[in-house]
Amino acid sequence: MIPTVPPYLPWLKTVVNRYTLFLLFFLGCTEILQQTGGLPALLPAWRLEIPLLLYLYFLFNQLLRKSRLQPLVAAAPLVLLYGVFDVYYRMFGRMLRITEITELPEMLQILPSLGLVLIGVLIGLPLLAFLAFLEIPPRRLAPVVASLPLMALLLMVETTPDFFMTAFQNTQQEIVIYSDMFSARNNGRLSMMLYNEAKRKSYHKKIAGHQITPAALINFDKVINGLTEQPEKRNIHLIVLESFLDPGLLKDARFSRNPAHPDFSKLLAKKGGLSISPVFAGGTAQAEFEVLCGAPALREFSGIEFDVFTGAKAPCLPRILSLGGYETHATNSYKPDFFNSTKAYTGIGFEKMYYPQEFSAGYDTYFAAGDVTDENYMFDGVLLSQNLEFIAKRIRENPTLPIFNYVIGMYGHTPHDLNLNKRPRTITMLGKFQDEGLEKAANQYYYRTEAIAAYVKGLIAADPKSLIILVSDHLPSLSGGQTYQDLNYLDGKVGATFLNRIYIIENGRPVRQNTIHHYDIPRIILNYATRGKYCREHACNFTAHDTPVTQTAFRDDYLDIMSQAMDAGSAIRLFDPKAQCVQ
Repeated sequence: MIPTVPPYLPWLKTVVNRYTLFLLFFLGCTEILQQTGGLPALLPAWRLEIPLLLYLYFLFNQLLRKSRLQPLVAAAPLVLLYGVFDVYYRMFGRMLRITEITELPEMLQILPSLGLVLIGVLIGLPLLAFLAFLEIPPRRLAPVVASLPLMALLLMVETTPDFFMTAFQNTQQEIVIYSDMFSARNNGRLSMMLYNEAKRKSYHKKIAGHQITPAALINFDKVINGLTEQPEKRNIHLIVLESFLDPGLLKDARFSRNPAHPDFSKLLAKKGGLSISPVFAGGTAQAEFEVLCGAPALREFSGIEFDVFTGAKAPCLPRILSLGGYETHATNSYKPDFFNSTKAYTGIGFEKMYYPQEFSAGYDTYFAAGDVTDENYMFDGVLLSQNLEFIAKRIRENPTLPIFNYVIGMYGHTPHDLNLNKRPRTITMLGKFQDEGLEKAANQYYYRTEAIAAYVKGLIAADPKSLIILVSDHLPSLSGGQTYQDLNYLDGKVGATFLNRIYIIENGRPVRQNTIHHYDIPRIILNYATRGKYCREHACNFTAHDTPVTQTAFRDDYLDIMSQAMDAGSAIRLFDPKAQCVQ
């Protein structure tokens, strides 16, 4: 008797194929990742993202020679790409954009050797497998025809970005302007990456025609006049601390002793405030942009604003202070040109820039990184003690010329290594919850706070009538944010991983400010420098914009700065001190 084929079997084979399994795999994985703190699940993004994923999977199948492994190898690049999206989000709290590929050299420089090896293996193996199965040259017309829609889509993004954006907005779900994560939830990762690239291309074309309004130029001159008319200008010291996590804000963490050094606790501990950084776990240059330029880092032209600075004059805090009679100094404890810092510092108005002598052959400098054995990065105490000596001497020699002293450190960067001969571990974590990275960061914090206390005391002694601001650029990654949730950082407040410590000392006395954004710091400085005149004229209210959506209110300032910094506007000459002021 000939066995009969069950009537449902042909239908089942039609439905259950490699494409069905591929889609179910992505739906299941993204749902699991969402439940564990990753990016949102794929299912809501059915309008473009799911068809795009299936199309790409079909295309990759067409490009590979036939074999039993073809379905797995074709899926590998897409699984890898989604994995990169999720890892990037867990590490940095934001969505990856195409333009951020240009930042890979800087990121790779600061990764430990083991991290580089792991990245090489995890990325290299799937790509090598794909290349090994690639059919070159294609023996069929099908792969060429199948690639045409992808080419057309990419060409549309690059050559007609406005058309792509309009079509996207009319056909897809809501784009949440203040949240990459919400936008990815609505529309998908690949779709939002294409949209963000189209937006960047569109803005690049439009920025050349951006004109700073006459009112903004008049206000710029008023601020400068408010500085120049001060009979006795006071010095300003702004110190940005790399990944300066206060372990005391982890409510459920227990340590063998107070991680803050007693000198620091006595001097500053009860006066610490909070400032909202634009980044989490990485992107120091974004924090620098905000604290020096007074506008939110919106990433409209690059993943890192400083990367597109050309050295052209931009209306940022150092330039305003320079035109108002200050001498402006930038001290950076890492390599020149890291995240384009030399061009950025020049454009925003620093007259003098200093880097460690180990990295700055041909540069004038006053300090050295010294021995960084087992730690990789210059210890804050070494940096700050040299800066204190330099500044104290400069003030003694020229007490009438005010100075803006900007310092940015690198110590505290992941992986938080310590030279145990110089800085032995004094703190251990107690209880069931253990995190080696946090324990090392807590020990670093102890020695860093000791160094900061000594620096602040010395600076007050040398320059009692001055403003000192110390602020963390961003929080360290630790376990990609999970540690912060598990240990109840700031009582689990929404957006807590973007909240960082800030300390403000006015005329030798610590003062506490309400929670602010990093981009409020220039206004605090200008208000101090003008003895309150700035905020009387500008109605400063640093608590009125403590939600992300209100960043859009500062977009005009952002465009004014970027149009000048990118050398794209016609009013660049207006920020030249040799030019006439606008009347």
